[in-house]
Amino acid sequence: MRADAVIAELRALQSLRPVLDAVTALSGPYEGVYLVGGTVRDLLLGERGFDVDIAVEGDAIAFAESLALALGGRVRTHRTFGTAAVFYGDGGRVDVVTARTESYHAPAVLPSVEHAGIHDDLFRRDFTINAMAVSLRPDDLGQLVDPFGGRADLEARRLRVLHPRSFVDDPTRIFRAVRYENRLGFRMDDETLRLAHDSVGTGHVGDLSRARLREELIALFGEGHVDHTIVRIHELGLDEAVHPHLAADAETVELLRRLTALDDEYELGVPSWRLGFAVLARRLPPEEVLDWLRSLKLRRRDAELIAAAVTVGPRLAASLGEADPAEVVALADPFAPDAPLFALALADLEPLRDYFGRLRGVRLEVTGRDLAGLGVAESPRVGEILAELRRRKLNGELAGRDEELAAARELIG
Repeated sequence: MRADAVIAELRALQSLRPVLDAVTALSGPYEGVYLVGGTVRDLLLGERGFDVDIAVEGDAIAFAESLALALGGRVRTHRTFGTAAVFYGDGGRVDVVTARTESYHAPAVLPSVEHAGIHDDLFRRDFTINAMAVSLRPDDLGQLVDPFGGRADLEARRLRVLHPRSFVDDPTRIFRAVRYENRLGFRMDDETLRLAHDSVGTGHVGDLSRARLREELIALFGEGHVDHTIVRIHELGLDEAVHPHLAADAETVELLRRLTALDDEYELGVPSWRLGFAVLARRLPPEEVLDWLRSLKLRRRDAELIAAAVTVGPRLAASLGEADPAEVVALADPFAPDAPLFALALADLEPLRDYFGRLRGVRLEVTGRDLAGLGVAESPRVGEILAELRRRKLNGELAGRDEELAAARELIG
């Protein structure tokens, strides 16, 4: 079977034509040079945005160095793993790997690797739709290598693992399956779904390192609309496998929708994965939230903001009904933007809408330098006066620099 459409598609992308021509020209001395994995999948799906991944039967480092020279780029090598990345032009990148096989000496650990042919290299991959390759050698250019029926699964919009131990060897593949289902609209076949359930049920997700688990959760919530993702992780039991108090249900879906819409409305730029962590963790006992987030090795600031959303957000929603603008800012600012955003998603309160729409942008026109000019020596008193001026401005008592200066003189006097 040939995949001439793949080669035609590559040539149609002007930015990739030099890469394809250079790879083909350099491939003669090598037993095999292939476009592999997700690149082939995305091209067959008609996608235009993708990474270029090449597998070499032979010395991938030498091939990558030659390719970088041909493209006028540079190469970064990882000789231990037989991989390299070629950077060229304005942000172009090609990843080159040595065709290899993998073996796992225990569940959920990183594998041992050995050089191998393209069939073994494809067999080590996660799903059949990612286990296809297209030859880039001149003598069989465009030949599709599809030993596991990936193209048929692609056409059937089906996710299927390559062997029964796939999820035991690497439980992160379960998270990846959920992402593919959400992103591509595919679904796991019955056997793959059964194997995923079995792996979760026997505790293999718990064997993952906290760092790998963190990266999988971040990836899950980093793909835009994730309604299906939330439902699926609950169906598979992934939520309980990660932490027994995580919430992945219809309420979680709706709350995340509101958070995302509000984040967009007020252009806050809160990372989608951080919103996802907050809705998942909202039922954890308050004293456990920060400890769990820290166990995942999140950056300290991210962990604190998520924890504040979960623990402070509900309190804000319950307490701001009668607060004046200055009180709203005083309560919300220390935990912004996550906690007040979470509170607004829980309860559509006008004080919080005012906070995001107007109050958080209110700034004084006078500064500490102005106070120094009025005779206030550098001391905590400067901060106290500025805080009182801002309180008055937030409550609509001051308008403009002149009124701020007049109020400052009054406070100093």
